[in-house]
Amino acid sequence: MAVNRDFAKNYFIGGGELYIKMKGEDNFRYFGQTEEAKVSFKIDKVEHQNSESSMLITDLEVTKSVSAEISIQTADLNPQTLTLAFSGDYTEVTQTGATGQEADFNAVTAGGIYELGKYKVKNVTVKYQDGDDEKTAVENTDYSVDYEFGTVEIAKEGVLVGKDVKVTFDYDSYTRGEFTSLNKTSNEVALRFISKPMHGKPSKTDIFRSILSLDGDYDLKSASDIQKITLKGKILKDSTRPDGEQFIKKEVLV
Repeated sequence: MAVNRDFAKNYFIGGGELYIKMKGEDNFRYFGQTEEAKVSFKIDKVEHQNSESSMLITDLEVTKSVSAEISIQTADLNPQTLTLAFSGDYTEVTQTGATGQEADFNAVTAGGIYELGKYKVKNVTVKYQDGDDEKTAVENTDYSVDYEFGTVEIAKEGVLVGKDVKVTFDYDSYTRGEFTSLNKTSNEVALRFISKPMHGKPSKTDIFRSILSLDGDYDLKSASDIQKITLKGKILKDSTRPDGEQFIKKEVLV
């Protein structure tokens, strides 16, 4: 009789450098560092067993189909290559450093967060109007500052609530990258992993055809926000390559 069975196995590539090649391109681009890459194969086979004797013996085995999936955990990405692979828009906004800047607002909400409109701020002073007098608020008591993103948060219990506030600050030169849109499915890409273990020789693993998807929502996020993401997708068969190398090929580098 014929028996249908599913055979599955996992293949761990491990951490290292990841390179990506777009369909139609000749060269790989550096994509970033990986913490782990896992390839899962699913092989659907049909077996025929000879039942003419007292012992069942498999005398024919036919592979109906082979499929493979991949999951990649990244550690540090090249944002330009990410957007190219996933058809997104990546822009860089550059600010030139300046001193003596001012921002005015009314702190109507306890715990409210107010943007200064610049990143990498420093030398922040917060003053408020108390009747006819201008007084200086105390940082980490009346307010707190996120110096990286240039925001001032009003303390829930402090002298600033309901007051007119003036913030003076300086800021450094800074270039910030932002993703304005990213599709969920990439173009077809080839992948190359270069593993450099502490012990043993480095190795190269090639996946010749794959379709990857971003696992999560990355629209309108900065480059620093998505240095660590998960990519998932399917590995496609490359029938032009020899048997045993149509999905994945690994070799030791000398």
